[in-house]
Amino acid sequence: MKTIINLKTLKKISYSIIATIAFIISTNQAMANGGDKDSTVISIDKRNQTLLNQGNNTKTLRENLQELFQKSGMSLDDDTWRGIRRIVNSDLNKDTLLVITQSDKSIKVVINTNTKNSNVNTNVNVNTNSGGTSSNEKQVKVGLGGVVVKDGNDEVRVGWNGVYVNDGGRETNITLRDSTRINRKNSGFNSRSGFNIYLGLNSFTNTGNIGGIYNTKDFELSPFGSRYFGFGWTRSGMISKGTKAALKISYGLEFSWYNFMLENNAYIVKNTDNIGFADYRNQIPLSRNKLTVANINIPVMPYVAFKKGSTITYVAAGGYIGYRLDSYTKTKEEDSGRKDWNHSSFFLNNVRYGLAFELGLKDFPDLFVNYDMNNLFQDNRGPKIGGISFGIRL
Repeated sequence: MKTIINLKTLKKISYSIIATIAFIISTNQAMANGGDKDSTVISIDKRNQTLLNQGNNTKTLRENLQELFQKSGMSLDDDTWRGIRRIVNSDLNKDTLLVITQSDKSIKVVINTNTKNSNVNTNVNVNTNSGGTSSNEKQVKVGLGGVVVKDGNDEVRVGWNGVYVNDGGRETNITLRDSTRINRKNSGFNSRSGFNIYLGLNSFTNTGNIGGIYNTKDFELSPFGSRYFGFGWTRSGMISKGTKAALKISYGLEFSWYNFMLENNAYIVKNTDNIGFADYRNQIPLSRNKLTVANINIPVMPYVAFKKGSTITYVAAGGYIGYRLDSYTKTKEEDSGRKDWNHSSFFLNNVRYGLAFELGLKDFPDLFVNYDMNNLFQDNRGPKIGGISFGIRL
């Protein structure tokens, strides 16, 4: 049987197990170092949580123990009391002997599970010999693999990754896992949080209204050469949720690159007051002629997330605002392969903002569309065209 528990529950179990192991270890040490010495014996009725043979005593168990500890020249501190109480309140169904030592004094505390008669057997066998084992022998081993406590056929092993219990052939594994990851995994709804990669194509918008000093043909793009690439990180927060869907909002930080691959041989240049086009080196044919614009963006996307397993995982619609980090043109001669880069602002708008849409699909990359609301170039410095990108999100 395998059980997964969160960290809050694990803390309670771990404290109880560690306290029990600590007492067993102290018991072994006490029996090995001074088991033959006389010591006070205290018997506790586990079921009623009282001292045995105390008559009509109105004091609490802790008050009675404090009094007996004081008579023996010892003190019942909070840690010792908590350890005793955990074993008294535990599900152990066997008599347990605790040997508590302070300096050269010791007290034996016997926690009895069967109190049908008042003749309590305090001869609980605790053996630390390394020789052969018997069915009643208890052993404690501490090593790199953790702590192993063995009592006959029963065994408890506490390691770094969990707790293993063998109770007479009945096995239980308690696996330690971070409860925040478990909650995220089992939240039930899909999410667009995490690291994202965007691969797609981009194009100009509003090219039908280009006029004045510009020619529409100058802005014709290679359909598959004009590629869009981006990556970033997003986080999500819950707004509200129902039985089948949840309303969430995501936000993050992204880096993106527009690559506008021009079809003709004329490349973009920056004039004194505006952008223009120039023939390349006496019209030498070009195999590559593009304008690249790099941006940093902050997206904000409210979205509807559906239950895990749904064909449509989420639908998102929101916006973004970005800032231009760099821009340049790149040309490559067709025959010689010579490449030239020219970094410039090209009178591009430094701020970019627009609308975004995403559709999440099961067992398929998510789809995205980004549409710039402002013009690519500054007013009266270039044509009134914008940018649009679309593709898949990984």
